[in-house]
Amino acid sequence: MRKLLWSAALVMCVATQACSNETAVLSVDPPQGTYSGGEDVVIKGRNFPAGRGGVSVMFGRRPATNVIIDSQSAIRVTTPAGDRNTAADIVIMFDDGRAYQLKEAFRYLDATDNSKVMKHFGNKK
Repeated sequence: MRKLLWSAALVMCVATQACSNETAVLSVDPPQGTYSGGEDVVIKGRNFPAGRGGVSVMFGRRPATNVIIDSQSAIRVTTPAGDRNTAADIVIMFDDGRAYQLKEAFRYLDATDNSKVMKHFGNKK
């Protein structure tokens, strides 16, 4: 019985370790910005190839600029311009061919409606 428990524990440990080595894209922070673009956001995840390859990022059909893999858990980008009051998919493409999508993950806000922008950024003035 003891041997069976150790075997089960070993299998769980190996299975958990294998899962944690997979690249994953989890979220974007902040998840909104003005439709004029030019704002810095961080794409969060795990096991990004920091120092081992390149990456490109699209917001809908528009490419992000200043794309940098900061660490194995963060990619920093500058948002492109977008359409007012719409949500855009974010697609992350690594040089090795792997691609990941965050569906409707970034919302472009109308910068002319200051109360709406401030509400989304946590300032309720």
